[in-house]
Amino acid sequence: MLTPPTNDPSAANGATGASASAGASGSAPDSAAEAASQELGKNDFLQLLVAQLSNQDPTNPMEGREFAAQLAQFTSVEQLTNISDQIEAQQGANDTLSQSINSGVATDLIGRTIEAQGNQVTWSGEGDKTLSFNLGSPASEVKITIRSAAGTPVRTRTLDDLSAGPQEIEWSGTNNDGDPLPQGTYTFDVQAADADGNPVNASTFLRGTVDRVTFGQDGTLLWVDGTKVSMGNVRSVAAE
Repeated sequence: MLTPPTNDPSAANGATGASASAGASGSAPDSAAEAASQELGKNDFLQLLVAQLSNQDPTNPMEGREFAAQLAQFTSVEQLTNISDQIEAQQGANDTLSQSINSGVATDLIGRTIEAQGNQVTWSGEGDKTLSFNLGSPASEVKITIRSAAGTPVRTRTLDDLSAGPQEIEWSGTNNDGDPLPQGTYTFDVQAADADGNPVNASTFLRGTVDRVTFGQDGTLLWVDGTKVSMGNVRSVAAE
């Protein structure tokens, strides 16, 4: 690390006096400004080196080895700064390229049927909605609970003796009493058990046709029957 010149006492005293005067006349710097002032860049190193050469004692000049070491240190700092700038620029270019690729892929999915992780279902007020889930092993009892946006159960169905693998049930948008529910977004969860009462792994997903794509702060989103799906949750795409 470069050190300020020590051969000229007057220069050191002047710097000390200037610092004391600045501290007395101005308010104490906040923590962010103080932290920033303690960071040395390549220009700071160069200024220190020039100041050290300018104020050295002619009768006792800096030794060649010390000067060479400080020049090497300055060169290292400059190279590290350049590398950091290059990495930052490359990262920005990679992010832009990745976003462009995702946007292109998402646009190509419009009109295609996808399968994605998720448990949301949008009820438009008419027709039937398909609720899809996957069982890790055969289950003797499966309970499907449909909930409102507030998390309140509105419809419960129990199925018996289902095999392992993908399953589907139809929901007509009604509650347990058969009354139609208001339009909106609902969620569903699945609990399953085998013949011995042991839990069976059940994962929910949705399947449908992508009708539009949006780009925003939440990233690239696919819309399937009114439900938004993140690109990262898509697990399969059906051929047209």
